[in-house]
Amino acid sequence: MKKIIALLGCVLLLTSCVNETQVNNPAFQAKLNDVNWKSQETTLSIGANGGLIITALRGNEKLVLTTSSANRGTYILGTTNQANFATYTLKSGNVSDVFDTGAYPGPAFLTRKLTSGNAYVNNSSALTSGGSGSGLVFKITVNNIGAIATDTIKARGANYLAGDVVTVDGGNNNATFRVMNTQQSNGELVIEEVENGTYTGSFKLNVVNEDGQVVTFSQGVFYRIPIS
Repeated sequence: MKKIIALLGCVLLLTSCVNETQVNNPAFQAKLNDVNWKSQETTLSIGANGGLIITALRGNEKLVLTTSSANRGTYILGTTNQANFATYTLKSGNVSDVFDTGAYPGPAFLTRKLTSGNAYVNNSSALTSGGSGSGLVFKITVNNIGAIATDTIKARGANYLAGDVVTVDGGNNNATFRVMNTQQSNGELVIEEVENGTYTGSFKLNVVNEDGQVVTFSQGVFYRIPIS
């Protein structure tokens, strides 16, 4: 009798695991302002530019993620390349509040080094000049010719725009960085796996509305979403 009960228990456990896998395949979920958020309906299509369009619906909410390509890789949001874009719409009655990763001024979030310069020295508070904003400060280390080898943002400043180019003060004033996006409009979508017409990956983003309010999606994942 004990063997029969044990066998039934194994069968029930296996059935439960299979059902759970089916429920979560495909899946689209994240944390919205640190609260669990799970799509009730998710569709994926290929846009006119050959990129992905992922639409996730939950009640009166809609999150749309678009990319410039359908290939595996990392797609940065909030930059001057608006083919990589996200919108979050919250509808209340006939009114819709739209948040997106457009080009909004703000503190610099992601930067990329364009030129390393020379004659710089190690500096824990390297000031910058140029661009639309002010106050961006780096912590830098340099190599034996004074070219910037590593950089960390120490202060993000204010009123920068995606695409701004700033110069690090000091040295021969020839080390430059591009502001990729700003603190309230940024993020990334990673296409990790493409298999049999399904897509798996992850995402995180900040989107902002015209009033400057910011919504944050973190720990986002999409799993085996098929092309519609």
